[in-house]
Amino acid sequence: MALVGRTLTVECPCPGTPHESDAVEYRRVLPLAGGMAAITAMRDATLGAFGKFDNLRLAEHLFPVYLAHAIDAWTFTGEDGKPLALDAADAALPFETKYLIADAADDLFGEEVTRPLALMIEKGLRAGLTARSTSRKKPSGRSPRSRSARSSPKSSATETSEPLIA
Repeated sequence: MALVGRTLTVECPCPGTPHESDAVEYRRVLPLAGGMAAITAMRDATLGAFGKFDNLRLAEHLFPVYLAHAIDAWTFTGEDGKPLALDAADAALPFETKYLIADAADDLFGEEVTRPLALMIEKGLRAGLTARSTSRKKPSGRSPRSRSARSSPKSSATETSEPLIA
C-alpha cells in the first residue's frame, strides 16, 4: 500500500486478480454531507465510549463515512471484469482493502473534519460559562433553628401523676 498525494495504490483484490494493483483517487475536499456525517460519527463514537476514547470504536463509526464520501474514482473491477461502482465497495471488496482505503482517507481528511469539530466544542464550552456565579451569596431570611433545651428531670415521665398505661 502506498499513498502518494491523493492516490492510494493497493494490491489487486479483484476476482481473478486481472492486474497487480489498483488505484484509489480521493476527492480534493470532503463534500459537506461527508464532513457532517464524519462529525456525527465522531460524536457517536465518543458518546458510546463512556468517557474513554477508543480508536477502534472511532474507526467503526468513521470509516464507513470515508468509504461513502471520500473517494472520487478507483480501478477495481467486479467478477464480470467491468469497473466496480463506488457504491458497491462494501459488498464487493475484502475487509482489508476497505480498511486500507478508509485509513488513508482518514490521513487525508481527518484534520479537515476535526478542526470544525474542535471549534464547535470550544463554542459550546464558552456558551456554557456564566458571567457571574450562580451560587447563593447570602442565606435566605430564615435563620437556622436552635436546638431545644433538654428536658428537666422533674418533667420526666416517671414523675407525672398520671399512669403511663391505661
